[in-house]
Amino acid sequence: MSEYILNENLYLGATPGGVYYAVQDNTPESGRDFIHKLLQYPQTPLFNIEVACEISNLKKKRALEFVHWLQEAGLIIGLEHAEQAPPETLERLLPQLLRTLSDEGKAVLAESRGLYLGSAGFPHEAAEELAALSANLTAVYARHKELLQGNLGYRQRAWGLIDASGNSEVGFWPVYIGQNRFTLIIGGIPQLNQPAFKQLVWALEMRYCNSELGSL
Repeated sequence: MSEYILNENLYLGATPGGVYYAVQDNTPESGRDFIHKLLQYPQTPLFNIEVACEISNLKKKRALEFVHWLQEAGLIIGLEHAEQAPPETLERLLPQLLRTLSDEGKAVLAESRGLYLGSAGFPHEAAEELAALSANLTAVYARHKELLQGNLGYRQRAWGLIDASGNSEVGFWPVYIGQNRFTLIIGGIPQLNQPAFKQLVWALEMRYCNSELGSL
């Protein structure tokens, strides 16, 4: 249950909504940076003024105000018990986590070059093709970013194939970790507002926050 972080001896955690906010864009922003740094801890830190200053890079009063604002916005939460980063390797985690992010149990995680790192529910050949398609969509977005974000004011970067009712049949969701861009490809309706999405991003942060994928 969420508690007021500033008044309680609680652990500092990110919400699934806060995680989504942090990774769906790579434009530098203080709230986004805070959550990225929080997910680079192997365990949710016990909240105190020193932790607030360290993660926010602000002085005491401003750090406390900023933490309060993040909680009011629903991006972070006070936890009674510490949470641990996923202990398994990313290769073992991906199939089970990806499966839960789709109402059809179908999802792929691709990297920026169009190769897939893990999949669930899709045949191997389909996962390969979807991963390659995600790289092409990234290039299309880069070419038209000025129109989409500037002229039209569309802030979302996800792409999708939708049916006549506007429901997603397959969606392509960007995930920015450090210098890396991944794409989460989800068949059916995405199920991102849950702990599994946070666990996936946390595992990616722990592995790739200080490394470029191509250099590993």
